[in-house]
Amino acid sequence: MKRKSIFEIIENKYNIKEEIGKIDFLFNDALLIVHNQLNFQQQQGSVEAVIEDRLFFAWKQRGSCLNCEEMRRKLGIDLTKYGLVDIIIRLEYYLNIINLANTKLGYPNCQKTQQFVILEDNIKILLDHLNYEILIIEKEEKVLLVPKSPAATSVAEISTTETATAILMYNHTSLKGDLSQKQSLLLKIYLEYEKLLKNGIDGFSEYFDKTRGLINKLNIKHNNKKEIENLDNEQLEEWYDELYQLLLFCVLIKDNKERKDKAEEFLKSLK
Repeated sequence: MKRKSIFEIIENKYNIKEEIGKIDFLFNDALLIVHNQLNFQQQQGSVEAVIEDRLFFAWKQRGSCLNCEEMRRKLGIDLTKYGLVDIIIRLEYYLNIINLANTKLGYPNCQKTQQFVILEDNIKILLDHLNYEILIIEKEEKVLLVPKSPAATSVAEISTTETATAILMYNHTSLKGDLSQKQSLLLKIYLEYEKLLKNGIDGFSEYFDKTRGLINKLNIKHNNKKEIENLDNEQLEEWYDELYQLLLFCVLIKDNKERKDKAEEFLKSLK
């Protein structure tokens, strides 16, 4: 029997409940060192305390919250809960606070401690185990966590920034049941690839036909609610989700056809 390396043993012992507990501890304990350039003194505090003192009031995503404690309360963050949704919500909160530190408090005015670096690394490791990825929307000063989707990631990589954001945001848990927002995101994706969907690709016309049909019938592009008046919200959301997958598939057909054509040309050049 092959002996496992010490690194394989550590990986196999990974416990999500234990790891989120360590992250909770690090978030409250990890320090930032802030240098005052006027009096040459330095202060230190937890990342949350430093952000609340210096940046929270101007953060675009604070809503009407007056401080971090109020935001935690409104988000329902409870460190004794370990359900997937509970973990994702507090990781998303932590990452938004960390992102403010990383983008607004640069070196040499602010210095990360070792615990802060470990906190960032451990969050990334946990997200890998949960199969989630980080989506940063810089203009809105917002960080979201979305489930990893190979198809969504592949299409996002070849899309404009705005469309890529729409593709990745579609999977965010907060959009469950939000038909208006899903409709808006689907329209953004469609508009970038409208020409592709109209022209189609030989051998795959039925996929493009069905995708265009859903665009027209599901009140995505045209104001035709009469077509879907017999669907309840749950059924409509299911069809929105199906359309989303078809849109991704059609774009990937094009991308892979181009890859196949490129390989074909390369093989010809070798003869």
